[in-house]
Amino acid sequence: MSAPETYPQLTTEQYIKGIGQTPLFKLETISKRINRNIFIKEEYLNSGTSIKDRAANRLLQDALKTGKLTPGGTIVEATAGNTGLSLALLARTYTPPFSVELFVPESLVVEKIQLLESLGVIVHKCSVVPPDHPDYFNNQAIRFAELTPDAYHVNQMDNIVNRQSHYESTGPEIYQQLKGEVHGFVASVGTGGTFCGIASFLKRQDPNVKTAIVDPQGSGLYSYVTTHGESWEPIEGGSFVEGVGKKSLTGQMHDILEITDLAFKGNDTKVIITIYELFSEGIDIGGSAGLNVNGAIELALTLPEGSNVVTTAADSSGRYASKLFNKEYLIEKGHWEKIPDHLKKFATYNSEYGN
Repeated sequence: MSAPETYPQLTTEQYIKGIGQTPLFKLETISKRINRNIFIKEEYLNSGTSIKDRAANRLLQDALKTGKLTPGGTIVEATAGNTGLSLALLARTYTPPFSVELFVPESLVVEKIQLLESLGVIVHKCSVVPPDHPDYFNNQAIRFAELTPDAYHVNQMDNIVNRQSHYESTGPEIYQQLKGEVHGFVASVGTGGTFCGIASFLKRQDPNVKTAIVDPQGSGLYSYVTTHGESWEPIEGGSFVEGVGKKSLTGQMHDILEITDLAFKGNDTKVIITIYELFSEGIDIGGSAGLNVNGAIELALTLPEGSNVVTTAADSSGRYASKLFNKEYLIEKGHWEKIPDHLKKFATYNSEYGN
């Protein structure tokens, strides 16, 4: 659906200057349909084209300031792609550049792996296993960093600087852009940094702001929230949406039950249809953003007409083309027949050519 991503060589100062202050964009068609205002924070307009630029920059700055990372060292992280890309792009702005070694789930979409490798990153593909398993990708990253000289494990899962980056930047931007008229906020949860950082900031400004998580199929966070911590029963099925969904808490999520009012179940078919519908209007969002928009609609419908509900668009659709726009994949997973006929024209991915 889109050309391969390319990135100009920037200085560190130029790259950092392009992070944050992203637009808040109103989804007009959806808003008119439900008589509530749905806004997306266009995080794909950051320097590295994803929301992860915010946390990656802050995590690196903190590591350098505290001496945990030294010039020319090796950055190590477990990632579903976007944080890894931000780290890789930031790493090459320094002199000397940092080496980057990333541990990713073997199910990671091929576009992300190819993009990371094109930037000189060493990518370790890991079996998809529970978080308490020794071969879980984050556990492998920890061991590798411990055994590698001059290596630093960024640890976006548990390093609270991740959450602080959104509490101090993304949350305030949203609040200012809507002049304090924020009635609801919803997001899916991966590391927990984005949701918990923004939600805790908005709750501090106005305790009446309704906050909600939207959870993909296969994840247990919906159950954890709705049972008030009693269960991690996963939502039936699996999801193509990468980087979000949990089966245990991270260090960012210690107070998630206190700052979350509602939880909604995601559905992959609905996510795909939403992405296609927005694509037909010239709005290009990725998998987690499609999930988020569906969650925003559900949250908005619990609020009075005219309410403002905000969510984030972490990235765009190009990084998911081999699944999202692949007719063979959509048929295999049972989505194809449920997609309205007028939207099927977007399933143009050719596996032979990779586009």
